[in-house]
Order: sequence, then structure tokens, then C-alpha cells
Amino acid sequence: MDEPQQLQFADYWPAPAVLEHLRDVVLLAVVGPSGVGKTMLIQRAMEQDPALHLVVVETSRPARADERDGVDYRFRARSEMLQRIERREYVQVAPSVLGNVYATAPESYTAHGLSVMAVIADAMPAFRALPFRAIRTIFIAPPSWAAWNARLQKHGFTPGQRTKRLAEARRSLAFGLRDSAVTYIVNDDVATAAAELLSMAHGHPLTPKLQAAQPIARAILRDLLAQLG
Repeated sequence: MDEPQQLQFADYWPAPAVLEHLRDVVLLAVVGPSGVGKTMLIQRAMEQDPALHLVVVETSRPARADERDGVDYRFRARSEMLQRIERREYVQVAPSVLGNVYATAPESYTAHGLSVMAVIADAMPAFRALPFRAIRTIFIAPPSWAAWNARLQKHGFTPGQRTKRLAEARRSLAFGLRDSAVTYIVNDDVATAAAELLSMAHGHPLTPKLQAAQPIARAILRDLLAQLG
């Protein structure tokens, strides 16, 4: 199989059986640039509520030393993933902004409870085009430029990886500012932010504190974009 769209998969669309599976699925899409704490917040929220079901992404990249197959990702051979793409067996195939193939299989989504996953902003239009019963979009913002940079440093990215991550961050921040369907969480305290994530996952009305945080988050995103240049 040739690599579709230079690994952009712009024309990918699932088979009818996959689409039918999604009609009972409620998806919580957690968006934000690298280093804002998406994975940590999802893990904390899942520890508190068994109704949250993590959508484990399949990837063609090799596992890192601290990653577990079936928990952090499902690690697959590139050829196997390209074959499933050709058969249209995946729900969604991500634009390959970092050079590897990432996709989600229908068996990773639950129709019982809430399916939750971290989603790159580039993939959100594709997710929203799918027939989920409902999709809720939460954008995670860091408390400040300085805090975000400190978190990025802890990831230990190579210069090349950092360049790619910052390029994706620009697109992610721009998405967060222009998209009217997102709700923001400022991740300045993990326990508080995880509780807010749970509340929004279940579709509860925003608390006064969360309402007040919405313009603050937008100001933070604007500052981050300005700092990135």
C-alpha cells in the first residue's frame, strides 16, 4: 500500500460498520499542546471515576523505555496499520505531524460510559465529522509561559523534537482561541483540574470558578502564541 497523502490521510473515512459503532459513543476530547498535562489529568480523572474509558491510540513508532503496550499506546507494525487503513477499519487516522502513524480502532471506544482521549488539534475536524452520540472538547492551558516551558524541559525533547512540538503548539493554541466549542481548564493544580475535567466530562454546568477561568485561559493562550512568535 502506498502511503496515503504523504502520511496526511486527508481523504480517510471509516467503513460503515465502524461508523455504526460510534453512534452510541460519547467522546471527551482533551486538547492542548505538549507539556500542559493532558495525560496526567486524564489519568487522575479515571482514577476517580470508573465510567471514564481511555481510548488507547495505536502507533507505528517504537515504545519508549517507560511505555507499556496496551496502556500508553498499542504498538503496531507500520505495515499492519497501513493495511487496516486501506480496509478502512480505523475510526480516525491522525495527520502525521511528528512522522509516525497514529490511529484509533473502534474496539478502543466504549458505548458504556465515556470514552476519553488526548487529541491533537489538527485531528479535531476529522473527529467532529464522525457520528458520535456526543463529543465534548476540553482545552488544557498551562498557568503561564514560564510554567509551560518548565514542563517542556522535563520531557527531554531533542532539538528536532522540540521544534516539531512547538510548531504543533502554535496550531493547537490557534485552534483553542478560534474554536467556539471548547471549554478551558487552566492546569495550575492537578487535583483541582482533574475534578473540573470530570465535571465537564459528564456535561455538568460550569461552576462560577470555571466560568471565571474561561477569559483567563484565553489570555494565557494569546500570551503563549505571542511568545512563540
